[in-house]
Amino acid sequence: MWVGVLFLFVGLLSRRPGLLLVAGLFASSIFSFNAHAGLSPIPPQPWTGSVTLIGDPQTFPGRVIVIADSDLGRVQLAASSAVASELRQSTAGSAFTVSGMLRPLTHRERLASRHVRMSLTATTVERDPVRSPWRVPVDAVRKLILRGSESLPRQQRPIYNGFVIGDDRGSDPTIAQSFEDSGLAHLLVVSGENLVFVIAVATPLVSRLPRRSRIVLMIAILLLFAAVTRFEPSILRATVMALIAIISVGNGRPIDARQRLAAAASLLILIDPLLVESFGFRLSIAATAGIICLSKPIMKLLRGPAWFRQVFAVTVAAQIAVAPLIIPTFGPMPLASLPANVLAEPIAGFVMMWGSSVGLLAGLVGNGPATILLLPVRAGLWWILNVASWCAALSLPRLNLVAITGLFGFGFLLFQWRYGGRTRSLEHRQRPPAG
Repeated sequence: MWVGVLFLFVGLLSRRPGLLLVAGLFASSIFSFNAHAGLSPIPPQPWTGSVTLIGDPQTFPGRVIVIADSDLGRVQLAASSAVASELRQSTAGSAFTVSGMLRPLTHRERLASRHVRMSLTATTVERDPVRSPWRVPVDAVRKLILRGSESLPRQQRPIYNGFVIGDDRGSDPTIAQSFEDSGLAHLLVVSGENLVFVIAVATPLVSRLPRRSRIVLMIAILLLFAAVTRFEPSILRATVMALIAIISVGNGRPIDARQRLAAAASLLILIDPLLVESFGFRLSIAATAGIICLSKPIMKLLRGPAWFRQVFAVTVAAQIAVAPLIIPTFGPMPLASLPANVLAEPIAGFVMMWGSSVGLLAGLVGNGPATILLLPVRAGLWWILNVASWCAALSLPRLNLVAITGLFGFGFLLFQWRYGGRTRSLEHRQRPPAG
């Protein structure tokens, strides 16, 4: 490991792109080898030891499953009956002394990106009252948002919590299916879009501070939000990109979006090579790259209000970019996702922003005042739920890779025909005459 770190350090000091590229590839290969070596299973055996929950417990009929850290590495902790009820009331960061049976994973590939090594079926669980100090503000923010959501109708609570902090536990399967069929399932998990709204809310609050204090406070807010949303892969990507942007702008050397994406992806994979195993991380990188590279050309082809052209262009760009990943895994993509996202995205953005700001105040005051404060959210969620239901019921075809490639090619030719000739004509008129 130290050889890779030394080689990468030399590449950074040299400031030579070629050497830095080779050093990065060499270092990431070594780090990846060590990360995969840490996933090697051990023989099935009884085990007793301390664990710390990494995520929030997922409840299924008759059992609870959660990923936890242990002395042997990360395990997928499963429990049933009375043991399950003890875990069900816990959150990420909770510590337990557990006795149970270690077994190899049945779906090892699916959990590789989370560094999960073994499955642990618990027979006894005893809570440890000790909790890391940095978890205190994280838990406080989550509890405020969850407490504020109690003033919403029961059907809307999981959707609201999913929009704001990515916690959609307890959602109605019928609603979840309508979001899936309408192409709105990405709204139920946190993404880089959430971080954009957090920055939009925080920026006016810190704008009057000195430059260094402003940078430090914005970094603290971003890291707090990443912790509140459980460091999901898409949030990690967006957080690192935002940190790079804040630091570079604060130093008077802004970096464009393509460079920020490349730097964030490279840095994250160096730190955690197993992120490449995460489907969510790959989708986040692909969607961001699509929006950066394709949204502006698509927007130029459209007519209508600016908000419509922007939302439609971003939706189409992201769908084109993630299609090579989604279609081989889940099958053809619903064409209904285009009208659904155009109708729902602006309102979803409002819900995310309101929940990240006023939602905290609603959790603080509780009861009647929270109901009044979240009335706009209730109306927005009603609209989004109906959009998901309407668009899921539309008799629109699903697009495979061939159809999406054809549409993208047609759009590219149309863009070249409309704007390529105009650009060449302008360059010809601006060229000084010969002689």
